[in-house]
Amino acid sequence: MPLPRKQKPRRKPFVVTFAQAATVALLPGCFSTVTSNPPATEEPSCPPEKPNQGEACSGDLTCNYEFDVGCGPQPLTATCKDDAWVVDAGISCNPPVPQPCPAEMPTQGEPCSDQITCNYEFDIGCGPQPALATCKDAAWVIDAGISCNPPVPPDNPSDTCQALATEAECDAAENCRWLVPGCGMPALPQAGCFAELDCVGFTCADGGTCQEAIINPCHNQPCDACGMTVKVCLPEGP
Repeated sequence: MPLPRKQKPRRKPFVVTFAQAATVALLPGCFSTVTSNPPATEEPSCPPEKPNQGEACSGDLTCNYEFDVGCGPQPLTATCKDDAWVVDAGISCNPPVPQPCPAEMPTQGEPCSDQITCNYEFDIGCGPQPALATCKDAAWVIDAGISCNPPVPPDNPSDTCQALATEAECDAAENCRWLVPGCGMPALPQAGCFAELDCVGFTCADGGTCQEAIINPCHNQPCDACGMTVKVCLPEGP
């Protein structure tokens, strides 16, 4: 009788287990960790256009620009300091940029700020005459130097003065004064240009009469009075 064949012992399925584990590890999203580099940061750089004073910035930057203020390109430096732009123009026009003159001739003593001299002309009855207005010590100084040739007939100076409509023309004219109403009665009816001297010794024009009027003696003057009596040519009352 033949002997029974001896069976070989089965191997433990560790190989299969390993293969399954390997398969599981390869499945997408299982036991995996995704890492990436931090996003790239942009290095601070100079703006293409000049920044404004105090505008926000970052980094340690000093940027050079130039711009024209009327006398050619001038240098300008913008520095980023404490997260804000500090703009240093250092502009020095040589000669300085001329400032525009007022369109109308200013009045004597009127405030001004630029050291300039302006040319004007106006007519006091004998054709256009030159006048200079100079800004000196923050106030306009009017130099008319008017000399009519032949002179305006002096028999009635009120004619020449009262024909001047503006204070600037009156201040620049010879033998004229600009008067404004003062406190008290009878007050000057309205501001205007009058002969420098009171109306004594000549006839008023256009049917006017020599009358007393209260004017403000401190107009454009460093004083605090408000009334003074003068005699000027005025139209007859109603």
